[in-house]
Amino acid sequence: MMDICRSFHDFGRPYGTASGGNGCLRLGTKARMAEYQAAILLAQMTRLEEQTARRAENAAYLSSRLAEIPGIVPHKLCDGVTRAAYHLYAFRYLREEFGGPQRGTFLQALSAEGVPCSGGYSPLNKEDFLEHTFRSKNFKRMYSPEQIARARQLSRCPENDQLCSESVWLFQSLLLGSRNDMDDIANAIAKIHENRDQLK
Repeated sequence: MMDICRSFHDFGRPYGTASGGNGCLRLGTKARMAEYQAAILLAQMTRLEEQTARRAENAAYLSSRLAEIPGIVPHKLCDGVTRAAYHLYAFRYLREEFGGPQRGTFLQALSAEGVPCSGGYSPLNKEDFLEHTFRSKNFKRMYSPEQIARARQLSRCPENDQLCSESVWLFQSLLLGSRNDMDDIANAIAKIHENRDQLK
């Protein structure tokens, strides 16, 4: 029961004996801040403005450097957006420009260069919990077969699927570094591109 509760408060992701399948197993929440976490957050709030400004400055610089590398599409703010928190810095890896290796190969190479990174989320619209929901007896009682078929159709998101297959995430702690750190990240990616024939 404890593992199920832990899973529930973490978006329904597997935990302990509450396992099986990929991604989210059940509907869950992310409402989980405890009092001690709030105390830490209050102390961190004094650093928020300076750290947000540093992350924004570094993200802008890193984007300018990454734009020079073939096959890398840097993060871009939407028109009218003047600020972002940069909890993550994401860019797209276009494998064709690197000779075709899967993103996982690129991620391994980038990690080997000393840049911690991740492929981010799998497409949330393909998580097992959605199919479990569509098949559940309660859902079938509430919605007609036509409505369920329509919901399945609407959950198809090919552009999101493509983005999830190309995304590379850098964590916000990297953006708290120096300008030289941003150069190191960009140089590592440029090095991988220059040596793309060795990616396997």
